[in-house]
Amino acid sequence: MRGVFGLETEYGITAAGLSAEEAARELFRPVVAWGRGTSVFTPAGARLYLDVGSHPEYATAECSRLAEMVAQERAGDQLMAVLAAAASRRAGVNIALIKNNTDSAGNAFGCHENYQVPRAGSAELAAKLIPFLVTRQLIAGAGKVQVDPRGARYVLSQRALHTSEALSSATTRSRPMINTRDEPHADGARYRRLHVIAGDSNMSAAAAGFKFGATNLLLRAATSGAALPALELDQPARAIREVAQGWQDAHPVALADGRLIRPAEVQWEYFEVARQAARDNEDQAVVNLWERALTAWDRLDFTGLETELDWLAKWRLIARYRQRTGAGLADPRVLRLELAYHQLDAQGGLRAKLEARGQLADGIGRKEIAAAVTEPPATTRGRLRGRFIAAARRAGREYTVDWVRLKLGQGETVALTDPLDNSDPAALALIAELEAEPAAGLASELDRLFAAAGVQADEA
Repeated sequence: MRGVFGLETEYGITAAGLSAEEAARELFRPVVAWGRGTSVFTPAGARLYLDVGSHPEYATAECSRLAEMVAQERAGDQLMAVLAAAASRRAGVNIALIKNNTDSAGNAFGCHENYQVPRAGSAELAAKLIPFLVTRQLIAGAGKVQVDPRGARYVLSQRALHTSEALSSATTRSRPMINTRDEPHADGARYRRLHVIAGDSNMSAAAAGFKFGATNLLLRAATSGAALPALELDQPARAIREVAQGWQDAHPVALADGRLIRPAEVQWEYFEVARQAARDNEDQAVVNLWERALTAWDRLDFTGLETELDWLAKWRLIARYRQRTGAGLADPRVLRLELAYHQLDAQGGLRAKLEARGQLADGIGRKEIAAAVTEPPATTRGRLRGRFIAAARRAGREYTVDWVRLKLGQGETVALTDPLDNSDPAALALIAELEAEPAAGLASELDRLFAAAGVQADEA
């Protein structure tokens, strides 16, 4: 079975002279005008909304290909950056968006991965994935300069230090690796949504592709009958923090049976399952990066990976700056440089500069990112949702959508309970009806910003 996955990205927001709430309200002014609220679905089939704590959030449409996933994620970054630029012009102050997972006050915010899995056996599957998620940060971590009363040190992952348990239905009072709340956004008799919240937001296209590709490969293998490694960690929440903090000497983690095992050894066991499940070029690219990275961890020599792994690209950037200036790791200039690595702007920010210099792998084309601002993935029901929204807005008709429903005015609801169904007859008929209507000629500020985000992504 093809995998279905999507990503929810929460962004940090800051503005001189404005509270986070005030800045977020200004950012979402055109969104509210467009959709009469702070939660809307876009012509790309994605959801744009304001989450708890005044965090702007972008949830991609459902994807079934890694290239789609990376393009949709980057399109969300681009749209958010254009919204921030417009809000800055209106407010007369610089409103900045940061794609990371912690702020200076020690608060954590999320990067949530979603994977569709069969309902049968989903609880056991989630539990068997925990050792993989604990150690996945060796490759997918975004890195962080951690400053606390003990001093300053560089860690592999931002989210890892805020993780308190392996599995839980809560997300605010505790920070699990997998949120077990049963909200499938699909036919609940057949599917569950595996909601992974242990990962970092990635700036590197290669790291983002690995994060989704490796996890999806393992889920596909397991649901096709392959056995995941029989590893159980003694204290998963403790282990994920230890892995994050022991990157230079790779401290072992404790298994429930008393054995100690290196994090890379855990990953090698999962790698072998994924390697055997790889089928196409996208799978093989994931497996190749995985193997190179684990070999590097075995040797503690990361030569050749500096442009692909976020934690390593950022560490190299910081190390060069410190060598040039003599700054300590906790120097405010270093901390500003770290923040700049994650900052978005309409021209692409520091990420675009690093990609242009060959210091960060440019894994996705500009035209693909530009298209993904307003075009949904072609292979899932996101295609129907996005086309319906675009057609209804063009015709000036009232409509209602969510992840599983389309409704035009007071008409009947069309249910889309299979995320892989991109050609539901009832939905296509509704879209054809709308596309046959004359254009209403309406355009809001958000419509113009969608267009601007596409143009600027293409030119960045």
